[in-house]
Amino acid sequence: MAAATGFWWDEKCFWHAGGSYAFLAPVGGLVQPLAAGGLPENPETKRRLKNLLHVTGLIDALAVSSAPPASREELLRVHPAHYLDEFKRLSDGKGGELGERTPFGPGGYEIAALSAGLATDALRTVLAGGQRNAYALSRPPGHHCLPDKPMGFCLLANISVAVEAALAEKRAGRIAVIDWDVHHGNGTEAIFYDRPDVLTISLHQENNYPRDSGKVSDRGTGRG
Repeated sequence: MAAATGFWWDEKCFWHAGGSYAFLAPVGGLVQPLAAGGLPENPETKRRLKNLLHVTGLIDALAVSSAPPASREELLRVHPAHYLDEFKRLSDGKGGELGERTPFGPGGYEIAALSAGLATDALRTVLAGGQRNAYALSRPPGHHCLPDKPMGFCLLANISVAVEAALAEKRAGRIAVIDWDVHHGNGTEAIFYDRPDVLTISLHQENNYPRDSGKVSDRGTGRG
């Protein structure tokens, strides 16, 4: 019998270079790196999760998959061309930082597109009936990223790219996104804030990150 749960991952996602941070403060001056490497969004936590699946034997109950990177067409449904072009330009060189706390190294664009591609393929497979549910172990993350402004280690809006693909391909008429994280999923919320076909619900610690974001009174605008 086929596994009911799909598990999407790719080793290349663990190679994303996010710089050296102590929580959200750049290392330097009087700020020392954390003992684990200085970056709260780091590959080791993801490797540990995958290793635990193997150690416990749970991996044998999952349908393990990878996926191609999200295409430019898929990314353009969420992000403007000028943002993608600048991201790619820096990625083809030494890397850089496009916004608030979003450092990346060479090849960062391709890895971020792969992260979005894993989420997109996982959702597509579930909606097509290939799996009952799925988990995408991908990085860099995406829920803080706005269309043309990355934030909080998020370079592309992974979930938003996946949702837009599902809607464009007529796999669903309406989609709900439940974001469960200590931080407000401000990027996903903003992208669909006035949309009647996507409901976003963010469960987060009040006034953590971003500051003054994610109030209970935020209910969308217009038809959203």
